Amino acid sequence: MALPILTVVCALGKQGRGVISAFLEDKAQLKVHIRALTSNPSSSSAQELAKNPNVSVVQVDLASLESTESAFQGSTYIFANTSFDGATLMAKGAKATEELESIHKLNITRAASRITTLKHLVWSTLPDAKEASGGKYYIPHFQSKPAGDRLVLDAESGLSDKTTFLRIGMYGSNLLRDPHTPIYSADMNTHTVQYPIRPDVKFGFIGDEVINTGIYVRAILEQPEKTIGRVLEGVADTLSCTEWAAIFQKVQDKLGSGSKVSFKECSLKEYEEKWGEMGTEVGRMMTYFNEFGERSFTISTWGWPIVTAKDLGIKHDLRSTEETLLGLEWPTHD
Repeated sequence: MALPILTVVCALGKQGRGVISAFLEDKAQLKVHIRALTSNPSSSSAQELAKNPNVSVVQVDLASLESTESAFQGSTYIFANTSFDGATLMAKGAKATEELESIHKLNITRAASRITTLKHLVWSTLPDAKEASGGKYYIPHFQSKPAGDRLVLDAESGLSDKTTFLRIGMYGSNLLRDPHTPIYSADMNTHTVQYPIRPDVKFGFIGDEVINTGIYVRAILEQPEKTIGRVLEGVADTLSCTEWAAIFQKVQDKLGSGSKVSFKECSLKEYEEKWGEMGTEVGRMMTYFNEFGERSFTISTWGWPIVTAKDLGIKHDLRSTEETLLGLEWPTHD
């Protein structure tokens, strides 16, 4: 008897890879065949994935409704994640990048609504910060998602009674990438984590964005009675930027760098001047966190209940931000 199909959108990204790994593990209770969707099936990572007999790698163009619907045919489960493409952001700006991701999310929703075999859609998304703040905060990589969310909620789509919204918290590993990279002073041998947010404000972190996303999605699909029609807060721990910097201090201690790490609050203008367009994008997000704190990922849920890792019995399975950062490869300064 053929296994049910779990289709994973953006299968080669961090979240997609985590979902695939979680369902290939022996301890997965729900046995599925994985259909891994990618725009580039000839890449080395796609070809390596295709070696697994329980994985089919399929090409998809998310900008095409026809291509997306074809890739979804026969799916019992779909994990849908989209990306706010950094290359498009730098080449064409935030508005064009937002519009591109919105198109992808709308096509995924429309295509999923036409799949008669679909039982459960797991929709990786973020809050509508603009709506939640009464228009005060406009964050393009947040605002690229609500159009797809609203279409899921529309009764005509037939998806609201098949869907779980998963809101993934901040990636702790962002400190490896600009504009999050701590500012290094060679003269002082110091690292400064700098954002436009107060040092004591706490907000949600996913921990290990690959492993933990897989744990979350597996729990969602294995416990539909607890997750359909709900918003799952994808958070492993809640930290302030001061605490995040303290973890990075442990990284430096492990490296034996002798560097001292601190957190410094700056203004949004200062952050934008240093990092340009990416600084505007991330800086706006941090000012939103500055106001909403621990509620940042759980507001504006359209009346749907919030579910947590504790509710699903997976809290102790998650890898913390500290464990994650200490296990990564970090650049060193000569």
